[in-house]
Parts: sequence; C-alpha cells; structure tokens
Amino acid sequence: MATNLAKGFAASKQGCFLWVTAAILREFSEDREHVDESTTEAIYNFFESQATNMLQMMSDVPPSDLPDVIEDFYRLLTDALLYYPYKMIRSPLFTPIFQAGVSALALEQRDPLIATLHYLRDVISYGGDNPPSSNIGSNNSPNPPEIKEAVQQLIISNGELLVKQIMAGMMITFPPDCFTDGSGALLGLFQLLPQQTASWVDKTVRMLPEGTVKESEIDKLMTNIRERLTHGDDGHRKVRSLLQDFTNVYRRRYVAPRDGLGRLEAERFHFNA
Repeated sequence: MATNLAKGFAASKQGCFLWVTAAILREFSEDREHVDESTTEAIYNFFESQATNMLQMMSDVPPSDLPDVIEDFYRLLTDALLYYPYKMIRSPLFTPIFQAGVSALALEQRDPLIATLHYLRDVISYGGDNPPSSNIGSNNSPNPPEIKEAVQQLIISNGELLVKQIMAGMMITFPPDCFTDGSGALLGLFQLLPQQTASWVDKTVRMLPEGTVKESEIDKLMTNIRERLTHGDDGHRKVRSLLQDFTNVYRRRYVAPRDGLGRLEAERFHFNA
C-alpha cells in the first residue's frame, strides 16, 4: 500500500496522498504500543520517499502553483517532527525541507502559510529545551544536546533568509491571520539566537526600498531591540511587539508596496536529490 501511495502521489501531485501519509505516520509512530520496530522504520522510510517527491516538485514548480499541496505537506511534516523528531532532524532531508519552507513563505494564502509557519516554529523550538513533543522537554527526557546543536546550526545557516522572508511577509504579503505566527517565529529566533537574529533583522529592514523608511527610524528600532534583549524572556516578548508595530506601520503607509519589493523578493527553492 505504501508503495502504491508513493507512486500515486508522484504521478498525480495531489495533496490527499500526503493526508493519508500523515494518518499512517500517526498510527504507526514510535510511541505507539504493539508496533514493532521494523514496521515503524518502514513507515518512516515511506514518509521520506513522499517528502523527496514533494521537494522535487517544489524545486520544479513555483510555490504559487502548489498552495494546497504545500499546506498538506507542512501539516504532514508537523506530525513527522512530533512523532519522529530524532529521525527527522538527523535526516539528510531535514535541511532541504526547512529551506523549502522558507521559500514557501512567499505565498499569500492563509492556510498554506499557517501550516508552513507552524512547522518552522516547531523546528526552531527543537533548538532549545522545550520542543513540542510528548517525549521531550522539562517534564520528561531532556532534548539531547546533539539535537539542539543540529537545529541551531541549521538556523545559523538559513536564519538570515528566514528572517527576510518573515519580515517581508509581515510588511507586504501575509494575510492578517498570519501575523501572529510570523511574529511567533521571530520570537523563537530571538529566544534561541538573540544577537544573530537582531543582526538579521537589521540587515533586512535596511534592504527596504529607499525613501520608504527613514534611517533614523531603523536606528531607533534596532536600538530598542538590542536594549530589550538584555531583559530575558520578558524583553524578548517586547521585541516581538516592537516588530509587530514596525511592520504594521510600514504596511499602513504603503498600501501598494508590491511595486517596491526589490531586494526582499523571494528566492526560488532548488532541491538536489
């Protein structure tokens, strides 16, 4: 059945095959009783074959032509990360899946954006001590150092582009319902890598089209952000509010900002199998 589902998805490019894949992942996950290890491993391998097909698809076709399938894919990935976190994070597909998600933030439809942002937020949380897993966290077994290190390295390598895509979305392209998840992803980055994230935000806002924001406004924003980063978690939440306010003001000023997207234009994802 798994082989037929993989072939069906590759041929049809229909998201219903990913929905079924998610249901199978949940049913045969590692924390289920009475499921032998070989079955669990086979199901995970089936998931990776579906993910490989999807990554190739996202490399060949612009995200705007795949919004529904992207939504189904990142809902599937949220389940895969929840039930198979160690396998996923150690997988060679982990980085391209993250990079494909960053590229998908160029979409302008609510549901695929929310699904993608939820996945990216979950990945960011695995760089810290309390990821969204029933088996990992402060009340159960700790998040292993090697998992935190792998996620942090992934974000260090891709964080600048991620921040650019989120900020561009919040200022220009995201539907209003996506602002909370966008700012939540930024909050997670600030909690995990505060100084690096501040630098990425600084670089992004200085890429805005000339004349849209005064340099003094950017300087004030960055001074306020860096000052609040010294106040721990409460300061991080205030940074989130600062960025929400900044992006809302920008959006209100420029009701047709698409003409000035410029250097904030999204980059296409390319997958090398």
